[in-house]
Amino acid sequence: MPDSEHFDTRPEHRVKRIAERAAYDHGSVNAILDAGYFCHIGFVADGKPVVIPMTYWRDNDYLYFHSANKGRFADACASSEICITVTHFDGLVLGHSAMNHSYNYRSVVMHGRPEMVRDHDAKTAAMRAFVEHVIPGRWELLRPIKDNEIKAITLLRLKLDQVSAKVRDEWPDEETEDPDWPVWVGVLPAATAFAPALPDPTRNHQPTPDHVRRHRGRDQHQPSYLADHPSAKQSGS
Repeated sequence: MPDSEHFDTRPEHRVKRIAERAAYDHGSVNAILDAGYFCHIGFVADGKPVVIPMTYWRDNDYLYFHSANKGRFADACASSEICITVTHFDGLVLGHSAMNHSYNYRSVVMHGRPEMVRDHDAKTAAMRAFVEHVIPGRWELLRPIKDNEIKAITLLRLKLDQVSAKVRDEWPDEETEDPDWPVWVGVLPAATAFAPALPDPTRNHQPTPDHVRRHRGRDQHQPSYLADHPSAKQSGS
């Protein structure tokens, strides 16, 4: 039954394959969305399907994205249903056989019809939220955004309604044919990492601020399959 903590996702938008990996609660969905920077947006333009990578950010119950004022992308998104996906690649899963190899991942799929945000103050506030999503503490240090810059943006938002999350956060699947085959089996974890900040040598006149120097990204995901691993126990002792 739907409740305030879960999305009331219709059957056609729910996960079908390996449905036990699906999640529809706000906490799981929001954590995946908040950890990312890029999404892929699918729409139909001139009768043909198109998928475009875009930056995005979440604010409460809406996913925001923006584009230039004129173009097929903004026109198509404002006039039809779209699909948005966000995916995090968390590692290679290396099993006993070729059929037992996989990826660990976290993903969210959203469907719906976005709406344009036209109010000037609302657009300005949304752009501030965007910058703070990318790197907290940045907005207040920037040159103030100008009215004509806000007017040049088409800002759209999609309400988080028809949403599903899917996560594989596991060791390799059990081998049933030859479980004692002599091959290394395990996971090669992967994560987005930031290197030390590099100042622009020709246009930089300020020391690297703390909010840049210390930034390590937004993704704080801890794989659940490592909870009982010896390495986790050693690091926690």
